Amino acid sequence: MSNQLYRPEEVIQMIEQGKVLMLAGDESQLDQLPDGKWVGGTIPYFMTKDGGMFTKDYIYVNDITDKISDFEIKHYDANNIDSIVEQSYENGFSFLILPGLTDVWSRYALESPEWEDIYVNPVVGWVSGVKYEDFGKIKPKTYAGNQSFTDQAVVMHAKLPDEKVARVEIINVYEQGSGDEIYFDQKGFGNNECVIDGKHYDLYQYLKTNNIDETLPLVANYAGANINVGSIWDKDRQRADLFAPVFPETPYKVAKSRDFDYAREFKCHIAKEPSREHIVFSCNCLFNYVNFGLEGKNIADVSGPVTFGEIAYHVLNLTFVYMVIE
Repeated sequence: MSNQLYRPEEVIQMIEQGKVLMLAGDESQLDQLPDGKWVGGTIPYFMTKDGGMFTKDYIYVNDITDKISDFEIKHYDANNIDSIVEQSYENGFSFLILPGLTDVWSRYALESPEWEDIYVNPVVGWVSGVKYEDFGKIKPKTYAGNQSFTDQAVVMHAKLPDEKVARVEIINVYEQGSGDEIYFDQKGFGNNECVIDGKHYDLYQYLKTNNIDETLPLVANYAGANINVGSIWDKDRQRADLFAPVFPETPYKVAKSRDFDYAREFKCHIAKEPSREHIVFSCNCLFNYVNFGLEGKNIADVSGPVTFGEIAYHVLNLTFVYMVIE
């Protein structure tokens, strides 16, 4: 079976059998694995069919061996990450893992929306991370086989049979609230300056003064799709550090209150997916895992890594991302 947690010795056996794998796990386990047809990234949080789980002892496996006709593994730094599109197959997908809070993560997050042909083939994946308490102390890693990186993205470009196509979707339970429209002068991660009613404000002070729940994201509406920007408040430095980029001339609003049952809302959304049985990859956000208390809570029998950011063409926050091959 694919799309579940395995013991490291079981994963080693799969690699030695020549299987094509997309992996997620703690550094202590991924470092044990031999070279092979796999890419991976560090994270110790997972969605499982038994509920959310924190573990450093298992590795999450997406086995795509029988779903693709060819593949190529690449790694990119901040200088050449823009070549990810041109190196993809004509019919397929690119599975991308970005190391969190690095130059390559930042460049992809900021610039990918403007790259030519970015939407021709699905780009799906996640941002690697570490145990929350180790954030800022231990660097997230990515892996191309047994070669690991702290400053490079890894990509598995996968080719699909002619009769198959990949499709990437998102589930976002957040909506814009009824508060002020918040703008930013520059593309970036906020720099804690924002514009409201034509006046410049310190973002952290605005959110704090207006008694905003610090767990609520900013939400922008892009042609009907709600896109979140999560933040972590650094109260010592008095900053709201954003984990996805903001863009000028785009109105953001603080999300509506999260006073709802996440599992119930999620099940309503996923039930609308007509090809649910063909989901080959999914991931959810660590913000959702923490804010909604998902440890030990089953949400519609979906599974996958719980990440420092989700990739559905672009870097997202507080969003469930999944890919279907049909």
